[in-house]
Amino acid sequence: MDSKSKISSTSSTVKYSLSKPSTSTVPYGGMSDESAMRMVYGSSSTSSREERTKEKLEVIKLTFKAIRSSECVDLLFLIDCTGSMGPYINQVKKDITRLQENLKIKHSNLDMMFGFIRYTDFDMGSNNHSVLQFTRSTEEFVNFASKISAMGGGDDPEDVFGGMNLMKSMNWRTDSTRVVIHIADAPCHGSEYHSMQDSHASGDPNGIRLVDLMNSINALNLNYYFGHIDLSSTGKMIDIFDKSLKFVSKNQKSISSFDSKDTSTLNEKIFNSVSESISITKSMLTAKFSGTIATPTTERDFKIDAIEPNWADISGIIMLQKTFHLPSNLKTCLEPTYDMRLNEITSTIKMAPNPFSQGAFRLAYYGINEHGKKIVLKQSKLIGGGHNSLKTYYQAMECQTIAAKFGIEFNAVRGKKEITFTIAKVLQVKSSETPTYYGLETYIEGKYEKYNSNAGWKSDNPETAIFQTFSHWTYNISNGKAMVIDIQGVKTSKGYILTDPCIHSEDVLRFGPTNLGKGGMIKFFETHVCNKHCSEMGLTLPPFVKDIKKTTATTTTAHFSGLSLGF
Repeated sequence: MDSKSKISSTSSTVKYSLSKPSTSTVPYGGMSDESAMRMVYGSSSTSSREERTKEKLEVIKLTFKAIRSSECVDLLFLIDCTGSMGPYINQVKKDITRLQENLKIKHSNLDMMFGFIRYTDFDMGSNNHSVLQFTRSTEEFVNFASKISAMGGGDDPEDVFGGMNLMKSMNWRTDSTRVVIHIADAPCHGSEYHSMQDSHASGDPNGIRLVDLMNSINALNLNYYFGHIDLSSTGKMIDIFDKSLKFVSKNQKSISSFDSKDTSTLNEKIFNSVSESISITKSMLTAKFSGTIATPTTERDFKIDAIEPNWADISGIIMLQKTFHLPSNLKTCLEPTYDMRLNEITSTIKMAPNPFSQGAFRLAYYGINEHGKKIVLKQSKLIGGGHNSLKTYYQAMECQTIAAKFGIEFNAVRGKKEITFTIAKVLQVKSSETPTYYGLETYIEGKYEKYNSNAGWKSDNPETAIFQTFSHWTYNISNGKAMVIDIQGVKTSKGYILTDPCIHSEDVLRFGPTNLGKGGMIKFFETHVCNKHCSEMGLTLPPFVKDIKKTTATTTTAHFSGLSLGF
């Protein structure tokens, strides 16, 4: 495309050009690619850049406030304590201190309380339930659990409804992240939930109704996780619970489940459940604190299927594939006037009907391209509120493209290929009446690891050192203008293959909502300790680091270039 075809807004706004004429006429609600890009970077028709920067800085401050509030966690264990459950009660008791310590490493502001609801069955009479109200004391929690004897359970089902009904009696804190870990190997009473012998086949004898329980979960804003031990026994019940909760919450909530049969992995799965819940609460509170609750959202109806499909049975979908060109220069690509060039081709993609995995906010689908290469398609779990706009996908693609450039330069300085960011792309279904988009990345074989976050957390994995150095280096090489953070991916024989990074930037109007600007960079240096790789590269800490560590140790407030953020 010639220079006359470039779209630019003002002299302070990123330019955008297509490498070839776009064949996309209505990629986002009737907008052209150019219009979508102006939504990403702004234009002269919107409020001034200064006003938008001021608004974004306020959002960042509210985001940090939301991070602190979301790390106020009320964790409730709801456990079937009948005869077969002894090993699981003991494992929870054994793991509780380590769980708190590990969560504290990731979430520096963690204020965690623990509760316990024990339930059995009606053969235990008045002793079929007991409750530990929320406490900060792990010792009190362990003492309560130590007094529990796994016993009772005359028939196969248990008094699940009785235990769940006690959740509303817990002293949940205002705006806390509320997590329920329900661990059981047997279903509730009622023949519609199972095919077992049941002394109360008509349902709960005390008249507790499923719809009332699901309404309580929704009203209390609980993040509900079911740890199943024998899915053949509880699977039907979990599915009915999930459908009911989605119905009463209008698809705002669902029952998540995980395999808890292997007690040695229980702590890790509870850790992941709590961390996911904190992320969800943080997003919700950011909107609440800013008073800008967006367009109502609903969660997609989906079913996780980890099995890769038989591709011979899957039809190809014609899609437009959009890719940003890799920047040629690090310095210029961070400038507001940088010309982001977009390439677009038509491609035929085969995509699995169900996602194979999910994160806090996105679903991941298996796919193959027309060359038979394995790929991953990613899509927001939420519908509405701009989560699936072309703007959102462009922001993520730009972030990963520029991170890839940082990675190439880092490897060149190091003299070896240690890290590689996959090249992100955006897919648009060509024949869809309603604009439908997916993020596209190469499928990475191996164990996925997260090494640091955009809010200061770092993994205790020894391999994290090189990624801390990388983030530190990106700050130094950009003269404090940017930092690549939220490093995650897979270790391979050819080095680390990374995906889904965030970029903190001096220009807070770029790189989407995960760009926390100078405040995010401060959070990194709060926890970063230079290692041997930093020494090898001659990296130095910014002058403000000593003041930050001194200040956070006393007043927990950091100041940088006139920006004050309460951490």
